[in-house]
Amino acid sequence: MYATRLKAVLVVIGLGALVLLVSLFRLQVLEGSRYRDEADERLKRPPGFHPTIRGTIYDRNGVPLAQDTGASDVAIYFPFLKMSDNFCARMARRWGVSKVEARLRVKRMWTELARLTEVPPDELARRAETIRRRVEVIRRTVAERHGRRILVREENFDIRKPVNEQGSSSIPHPLVHLVDLKTVGRIGTRPEAFPGLIVVETRKREYPHGGVAPHVVGRLGEVTSEELGNPEDINESYLPGHLKRYWPGDSVGRSGAEAAREELLRGERGIYQKGIDGNFLEDIPPVPGQDIHLTIDIALQADVEALLDEPPSVPPSTRICGAAVVLDCRTGEVLALASAPRYDVRFFNTDYPDLVRDPAGPLLHRAIAGQYPLGSVFKAVTTVAALHEGVLTPQTVLECDGVLDRDHPNRFRCHVFLSRGYGHGALDLREAVKRSCNVYFYQVGMRLGTQGGTGRTDFDLARRQLIKWAERFGLGRPTGIGLPGEAAGRIDVRDVRNLAVGQGELLVTPIQAAQIYGLVASGGRMPPLRLVRELAPPTEERRIGLNLDPKLMAFVRSAFAAVVNEPGGTGYGRANLPDVRIAGKTGTAEAGSGEDHAWFVGFAPAENPRIAFSVIVEHGGPGGEVAGPIAREIVRACKAHGYLDEEPARAVTENPTEQPTPAASVRPVG
Repeated sequence: MYATRLKAVLVVIGLGALVLLVSLFRLQVLEGSRYRDEADERLKRPPGFHPTIRGTIYDRNGVPLAQDTGASDVAIYFPFLKMSDNFCARMARRWGVSKVEARLRVKRMWTELARLTEVPPDELARRAETIRRRVEVIRRTVAERHGRRILVREENFDIRKPVNEQGSSSIPHPLVHLVDLKTVGRIGTRPEAFPGLIVVETRKREYPHGGVAPHVVGRLGEVTSEELGNPEDINESYLPGHLKRYWPGDSVGRSGAEAAREELLRGERGIYQKGIDGNFLEDIPPVPGQDIHLTIDIALQADVEALLDEPPSVPPSTRICGAAVVLDCRTGEVLALASAPRYDVRFFNTDYPDLVRDPAGPLLHRAIAGQYPLGSVFKAVTTVAALHEGVLTPQTVLECDGVLDRDHPNRFRCHVFLSRGYGHGALDLREAVKRSCNVYFYQVGMRLGTQGGTGRTDFDLARRQLIKWAERFGLGRPTGIGLPGEAAGRIDVRDVRNLAVGQGELLVTPIQAAQIYGLVASGGRMPPLRLVRELAPPTEERRIGLNLDPKLMAFVRSAFAAVVNEPGGTGYGRANLPDVRIAGKTGTAEAGSGEDHAWFVGFAPAENPRIAFSVIVEHGGPGGEVAGPIAREIVRACKAHGYLDEEPARAVTENPTEQPTPAASVRPVG
């Protein structure tokens, strides 16, 4: 009996030992790695993320135009957005009040915050919803990296600690950005009035010259829910969990270079992991975005914008709408790209309602998106086309009676006919350019369609020939400088006689006009235009191949120099300088309604061109009287900044290590 019982006990003990051994084998061998990983995870705090750092935008001389700097935000802890019943009860016990009073205290906080920061309550509510969506994205990102759902620090709040002593276990969310010292002091000294709020140090995008070149430098805006929610959303190029992906509340380039090179400027988040004792287990720092360099000279840009704001050719305090462009015709680099009126990018958000309502359209980047008839400025294309097609020579003399057809005196007239009742008389090509004779160029346009020895004009052939040359000069398509919103213009003009003098349905942007005269100045050898150094080389479609005769182009340049430097020229007395010979062309373009648009486009120095430029004043009237003096002062500014020197063209700074002082004072102008 005893032996039987002993055997039974031994069997039970043996089975128990066997079960224990099997369990130990399963736990330590078969599933040991999984349990070790779980144990390690329990010794870790939820991961945290370093914010992105955006690259800096520099001008050609290394002067920063947009950069990330330190600032202060008002942030809120996530549970105070939701105010769940459980959290509300816990906070009520901590404050020694009822749950109803706890909710009222948080509700009063929102009202007081709106009053203090002047942010409307509905806007605060919108931002709160953005934070909720952002935390959900962070939850998904962490889950994708760890393979399971865990509590993230961005949704945590330790009620046992004061708000300002939460440490790394809780992450507040920015709610009101870039607050002033007054707001910082009020929130810091009255914590009972602002439960759940804390002032945090952050980074902001600073624009040191915010009123200068705002259209060129551009601005940032908050990524929208639509951009994040579409199947082909803003994150389509990033895999799930990628630290460069956009989250709700992130900023994205909305205009100018900020938008054009967003993929370079945007940085990559850092991520870090701490153990339960606070030591760093992993710390991957953020990868800053790449710096980019523009070809503009911010000091020259400021001078050009000042000339548009207070032009020498109009009464003081007259607000004009217009644009001016300056190119280096040896390199194709854009030195200045100015529009008037403008805005200050630093105050864009607060000024936006007024900017939208302003009939002058300060948000329009007229230098690249304004489209205008070109007027007599187009005669440069007509001249080059006719000479190279062999339909006239520099010595060709044509008669101007004031009108092209005496039987129809109200059509195709010369500008002098209205004031004098007669025309220019017999003119050669040089005099026709200098005096801007429309009748001469009507006839030149028609000659492009002359059929063999019949002497008859094929108007459709002439039109196609001139459009072909306009396309060769880059008209009818964007220049491709890399800024969003650049217009293509229009060259599909029905009547070649209108096209020959830049009228009809022709539409050209100021930067296209400057490109025409840059090609004339360089004999067709000016490289494709360039504004952002980090842009990829131009495609074959953007390259302009003009195989122009050097002797003919030398004549063309001398003819356009006569416009400014010889008596009788339409730019003489208004656009000439004593120490620099300017070449160019005035243009008075019919605007359809109101005064004509005033143009002056040209290059300098006339004999050895360094720069090409264009100026337009909307509804300004005669080009020589209004745009000519502005162009003259722009050339004077270019000389002061060294762009007319005999030295080789200055290259764009590749790795600026210091910030040189601009050659002229840079001041924001409205």
